[in-house]
Amino acid sequence: MSRVRGALPLRALVCRALAWAVAAVVLVTTGACGSQESAPESIQAQSDLRPPITAVSHEPSTPTRVVIDGQSAPTQAVATDAQGTLLPPTDVAQLGWWVDSALPGSGAGTIVIAGHVDDVAQGTGYAARFGKLPLGSTVTIDTADGGHRAYRVARVVDAQKQGTGGDAVPFGELNRIDGPETLALVTCGGPFVGPPLGYRDNIVVFATPD
Repeated sequence: MSRVRGALPLRALVCRALAWAVAAVVLVTTGACGSQESAPESIQAQSDLRPPITAVSHEPSTPTRVVIDGQSAPTQAVATDAQGTLLPPTDVAQLGWWVDSALPGSGAGTIVIAGHVDDVAQGTGYAARFGKLPLGSTVTIDTADGGHRAYRVARVVDAQKQGTGGDAVPFGELNRIDGPETLALVTCGGPFVGPPLGYRDNIVVFATPD
């Protein structure tokens, strides 16, 4: 199943078992991104990842690849499902760009790219490096037209999925469609706490055009 760019506004962004009801700024628990019920307790990784809703973007600046420290990950357009949930690709070596977020080079809004931190069967995901990025490091986005857009890491947020106030996931920034162009790389992080949350936190890396 696929959706064309602009078909459905973001209502939720999922990393493992947490759905971010972003538009309403409400946290919703769901098993959308995998379950640990059948995995041994000694395994500190998620499993049974749900496939994303693939999307179609005809924009020339659609992200196709993320490059960090010479290591790259294919990036596909993904959309929200009927419940407004956004899921990254099940292949943890790949990333998903939210088709209704900003485009690289647009000059405004937040470009949202998400990935799984790991999987029991596949091991560590490409997105596991997000939380380890030092301030000032460079992230390059390759685009469908052959372009390359460089961003410099300005801030790394480790937010608790069930946090409030200053500990909460920065929903407003992730949904922003105006203001300065910003890249947001999103994955899970913090301690593994098991179902239903999986990992306690969400890691959000904010980067600005270089």
